[in-house]
This record gives sequence, structure tokens and C-alpha cells, in this order.
Amino acid sequence: MSSPLPVAVLGGGPLAERIAERPDVVVVEQSSAVVVVHLSADFDEIPDHLRAGRDVVTALPLEALPLNEVRDACRAGSSTLHAAGGFQSAVAARLTRSLAAATREITRIELIEEIDLPEDGVYPWNTVPDNALPGYYFAGLRVLETAAFPDVSSETPVVHAEGSVAVHTLGDRIRYRSIRTRGVGGVPLRYRLATTTAAGTATATVDFHPTDGIHPADHLTLVELLKAVRPIHSSEPGIVQRDLSITHLTPDERLPR
Repeated sequence: MSSPLPVAVLGGGPLAERIAERPDVVVVEQSSAVVVVHLSADFDEIPDHLRAGRDVVTALPLEALPLNEVRDACRAGSSTLHAAGGFQSAVAARLTRSLAAATREITRIELIEEIDLPEDGVYPWNTVPDNALPGYYFAGLRVLETAAFPDVSSETPVVHAEGSVAVHTLGDRIRYRSIRTRGVGGVPLRYRLATTTAAGTATATVDFHPTDGIHPADHLTLVELLKAVRPIHSSEPGIVQRDLSITHLTPDERLPR
């Protein structure tokens, strides 16, 4: 078994507590860490850690970061950044990827997220400013687009409200609806995915339940973050992204060698 990696955690709550319990990492002071796990909506510290030679895995989407400053910091510190998007929607991307492998004729996707939130603790809804939330969903739209379509659109993501439902769209072909409740009970996280082709519309529903007392949204986010920690530390300096096969990390061409 590999020795535990010295990791610093920026941010608090259940995710930070769970990271501290992992046997494959040891939580240390920032100055002693080789990897920083970033659970905050504040990105100001990220370039400083990269410049100091500490690799960073952040729950923020890459689009939320100052990429020019990040590039310079990665080069200065010979360090690596991975922006996970901090979002459990990677599960929906996996499902979409599987469907897209079966048919290349998908013309439209609608993803409905139903999430029942406790009063505190679930990232990012209870832990980042409301104006930061659309960025996570927009990153999710791009991941879904890459999973299902061979081309990347030039459309700008848009968010609007339909009553109490937040609706995020990417052109006419991707629609991501988030239905959020608090303390209602029942299934805490559910995804309904509808994919449309010329032959009709297929639907799939996936329910998630608590794991060891942690909300499934936090659990799925934690899995994505921790899965990246060791590969990031082993990778070449730069910016990396998760390949949609969900098996490895690949370089992002925004930081040329």
C-alpha cells in the first residue's frame, strides 16, 4: 500500500471531516502539504499554493478560475491543478456516455436533478454564495455536451427560473433542471435523464441514498475529489481534466508544454 499523501484542506464541513478520516491521506498544515484539496468558493489562494509547488484539487469548475494566473503559477511552481467541478453530476455524465456509446444519434438531453437538502453541510448549495452556483451547473452542461455530442457548441449557457425550479440550458440541445427542497424526506438525490433521437425519447432514473450518514451529493463529490489527489501529484505540471471514461486524467491544452 502507498504511503499516505500529506494533504491540506481549505474549507470545512462534512467533506473536510471525511477527507481527514481517509487512510490514504494525512491532513497536515498547508506549508507541509504536497496536495491541497480546495473546498471553498474563494479561488484567491489557489495560485499561491500552485506557485509554492503544491498541487491543487479544487471543487470549483475550471471556468470559475483566472486561467492566465493559474498557468503562470503552475509554471512557476512546477505544480498541477485539477478543477473537478465539485459536483456529483459526473454520475449523469457517465450515464450519458454509456447511452452515447450505444447511439450517435442523440439530438437533445434533458437532465432533471431532484435534491432534498438538510439545513447545512451539503456542497455547494449551503457552503458557497448563491451567485456562484450557476457556474457549477454550467460546467455540468459542458460535461454532458462532451459526453453526448461529437462537436462542442459555441452557445453560452443560460439560467432562468420556472417557479422554484432553476433551469440551465445550453442552446436547444441540453436542458438541466434543478429541483431543490429542504427537509422534505424521501430520496435525497435523484437524476432523471431523457435522451432524444429521431426514433424517440429514452429515459433513465437513478436514485441515491445516504452512505454512512453523509448526503449522497457530498459523498459523490468527495469520491471525485479524492480519486484525483494521487494522479494529480503524479502528473506533469500543468492543468488537467478528467477524461469522460472516468478512468484517468488527461492534460488540458490550455497550458501548453
